[in-house]
Amino acid sequence: MAVATVLVLAVAGGAAGAVVDASSSMAEPVPGTGQSRMDVTKGSLLRALATFTPEDEIGLWEFSTKLDGAKDYRILVPTERLGDQKAGGTQRDRLSAAFNALEPVPHGATGLYDTTLAAYKAATSSYARGKFNALVVLTDGVNQDPGSISRSELLTQLQKLTDPARPVPLIMIAVGPDADRQEAEQIAEATGGSGQSVSNPSQIQSVMLKAIVAAGSRGDD
Repeated sequence: MAVATVLVLAVAGGAAGAVVDASSSMAEPVPGTGQSRMDVTKGSLLRALATFTPEDEIGLWEFSTKLDGAKDYRILVPTERLGDQKAGGTQRDRLSAAFNALEPVPHGATGLYDTTLAAYKAATSSYARGKFNALVVLTDGVNQDPGSISRSELLTQLQKLTDPARPVPLIMIAVGPDADRQEAEQIAEATGGSGQSVSNPSQIQSVMLKAIVAAGSRGDD
């Protein structure tokens, strides 16, 4: 069972988005650390956040199942420039606070397919011309919402939304032993993106940033 978060990123010279699994399974301990999957994931995301510039745009969603009415996801921090000031703090400050506040949803399942589609629709509809655009999805499990769209329908919808003239590669990162690397690859490749896997949430930062750089490099070809 997993609750997940969606981290929507727009990096300098580009725009990117990430979906991070934060389900109840994220409360499970990471061997040898004395911390939960969620704690280690938050640390990794905070380190990643520190690498972006004030011009980069980042937002945050979280998902489980039925978090917002019938929706499996909710927007915690709308996507804005990290340097933007509002209510006495910057977007970076708001994201740091939101990351630190993330907690697994008790008994929460993983609404992976509906959330991925919604996040991808949002990423493509807000496409930033002249920049690198991408969406990053992190999950420590597989779809657990029996009422969601099917995997085949998700793939079909992602392919329909994909536009070579407005590329938004999806980078899906499978975290831990319960996630499906092959499924991550299949879903991501439907958009021209890539599937990745990490055995430990502490690896999320490096894998995510390398995948974003690699996707950006392909877009420059």
